[in-house]
Amino acid sequence: MSLVRRPSGGGPGRVGSADGGPVLTRNSSLNGLTEEVIKGATQRFDVEIVFKFTWVNKGLTRMSGLERCINLVELNLSNNQITKIEGLEGLAQLRRLQLCSNKLTRLEPAQCFTGLTRLESLALQDNRLGPGLDALGLQELGAALPGLRALYLQHLDRTGSNPVCRAEGYKPALLAALPGLCNLDGERSPGSLNYAELAAEYDAFRTAPPARKPVVLPDPAPWLAGVSLELPAGGGAAEAEVQQRHGKAVKSLDECEMLVHVLREESARFRQQLADKKTAQA
Repeated sequence: MSLVRRPSGGGPGRVGSADGGPVLTRNSSLNGLTEEVIKGATQRFDVEIVFKFTWVNKGLTRMSGLERCINLVELNLSNNQITKIEGLEGLAQLRRLQLCSNKLTRLEPAQCFTGLTRLESLALQDNRLGPGLDALGLQELGAALPGLRALYLQHLDRTGSNPVCRAEGYKPALLAALPGLCNLDGERSPGSLNYAELAAEYDAFRTAPPARKPVVLPDPAPWLAGVSLELPAGGGAAEAEVQQRHGKAVKSLDECEMLVHVLREESARFRQQLADKKTAQA
């Protein structure tokens, strides 16, 4: 993007600077912007080399002091007290404009968007635009903003909406006025899918879900159905080996039982001897 330079010379509210360039006088209202404020916030010595400016939550009520920001590409004045879009006539390089959470009630495209032919994104959520579609000036909006590709009057989840968003025919009217729009309220390709209708259908489903249908599951067949648990009749060497191992196991158990019996007798004899010894000592 080539840097635009404003020709020298005075104008309303401006006087010539030492180098011939115009500067703003200091009689701007305190509730608007001044050239000094913009230079201080952006750390630039000249507002003509300011490409991005953000001034949010500052109590701003007027859009002023931007006349010489002729190379501004992005402007964010959200969360202020602005009631009218103005002072943008010379910002021919502006691509993105954010004015969310202000006090805008109407758009007058022929006046407020004059010269903004390169504007691509306009964010106006959480204002007071409406209640009717006439508040948007749709007949002039498309001609004033031929390059507009993204327009936000509410968030994708429909929070931060303007009253106009609830007007009948809101979406079709905007798409008709702005045929080049690629993003409306966060909906990409808004002409292909109706996200608002899908969201309303989802909300209705959550509010009144359909009755649950009973699910009948068949009884599962037993895992060992048809399997005989009886041991087959043995024979030969395998049966002889089983018999031999069984005999050894029985013999070992008998020996253990005899050992336990002997231990019990020895323990009883020891306890008796201990008792006799204690009696003799007493």
